[in-house]
Amino acid sequence: MKCEDFEFEYIAAPGEIAGDACEHLQGCATCQAFVEQESKFQERMISVINSKVPDGFRHSVRAHVLNNRPSFWTLPKASMAMAASLLMAVGVVTINQEQLGEQNFPIDRLVVEHLEHDGARSMKASHQLSGQQLARISEQFGVKLASFGNINFAEKCPIGDSYGLHMTYKYNGQLVTVIYMPELSPKELVQFNYAGLKGWIKPMKKGSFAVLGDKNLEIPGAEFAEETIEWL
Repeated sequence: MKCEDFEFEYIAAPGEIAGDACEHLQGCATCQAFVEQESKFQERMISVINSKVPDGFRHSVRAHVLNNRPSFWTLPKASMAMAASLLMAVGVVTINQEQLGEQNFPIDRLVVEHLEHDGARSMKASHQLSGQQLARISEQFGVKLASFGNINFAEKCPIGDSYGLHMTYKYNGQLVTVIYMPELSPKELVQFNYAGLKGWIKPMKKGSFAVLGDKNLEIPGAEFAEETIEWL
């Protein structure tokens, strides 16, 4: 069993780990650390959420992820983890069947929650990607990245119920996160400064472009979106 398969199994049903998954966990320090991290995350979520979760909710989400997960997602755990982290984002929530298929969260919270849960790995990338590597990824989105020389990380990733091109960009010697989201767009420029992060989200010809980083970092201005994206 691969680590990514174990992570998906654990997030989908942490109390039902057995067989190959259990054997993998016993001999894998990486997954042991992952389990510890997820346990802390669940404790935080429970302390925030004040609503009754319907019976079978976890399994219905797991079935949805299995049936609808695109083959190019490299992190099978991401959709399930995002469902949990989005619940944390709004504090007290009420879950019902109508809400499960809709996107009811502000776009700035979506990108912040995504970075909090999946951003640590991207920030550890230490080498610049080649133009050929970026081209293979960006062509899936119908865009071309103009300033690829400063990009250390690029990957397709889930953003709420949609997806985005998550990149780590070296700006003035420090790393900031850049996310192009072809299916999500605010009506106007959104600026935010919370959860220890600051940034902006700009509507584009198609979708939107987000830049965010630590509140103490200098980040590019909104014109950076037009300078970075070229449409294919």
